Amino acid sequence: MRWIAQPQSRGKRPGQSGQGAVEFALVGGLFFFLVFSIVNAGFFLYGRSAVEHAADIGVATISEEGNCPVANGGLCVGFPTGYCPNSTQTTTADEVAICRMYQAGITSAPLVKVVQIVVWKETESNGTFIDDPTDNCGPFSNLACEDIYNVAGATLNSGGVLPWRAIDRTVDGINGPDFARLAITFNFSLIGTTGSIQMTTSNVFRLEPQQ
Repeated sequence: MRWIAQPQSRGKRPGQSGQGAVEFALVGGLFFFLVFSIVNAGFFLYGRSAVEHAADIGVATISEEGNCPVANGGLCVGFPTGYCPNSTQTTTADEVAICRMYQAGITSAPLVKVVQIVVWKETESNGTFIDDPTDNCGPFSNLACEDIYNVAGATLNSGGVLPWRAIDRTVDGINGPDFARLAITFNFSLIGTTGSIQMTTSNVFRLEPQQ
């Protein structure tokens, strides 16, 4: 008679299940970190691209509108109240630019919130453009030459005063047209955390002579 050895089941060593849980916690934590990092990076790049594209539209608009205090608000009819002017309103170049940036999707990117939109008058010094901190940009004194708006086009300057009105901008003359800088500050909310990233786009450009 031949005896056949039966395989013996091996029980788990003490602490083996706990070791597996620790390994999963380590590997799983790294896995989820990588997933959230990739997702955040994708949304961030998309959001930044959307803001930069809208900024390009804003630069082109302000440059073309120049010092016109009243622009064709009819181009913006049909968009939400508070974002764009309508044909019955007098409209500045900045307001039309913000309207067109809205049309270009500045508010459409997920997780992105525009904090402010600033139009600075630029001065040239040794080949470098700097923000003009003086009060020589308009009829108001003791104010830097910057106009601050929210994404809906409302004025954020103290007292609602715009120091560098479109009507005061130089589009021709002996010294040539004015230079300006459009800066858009926005926050990106990170997925999986309560943190956020704040960035500012910046574009310097020249105002075009009006026809």
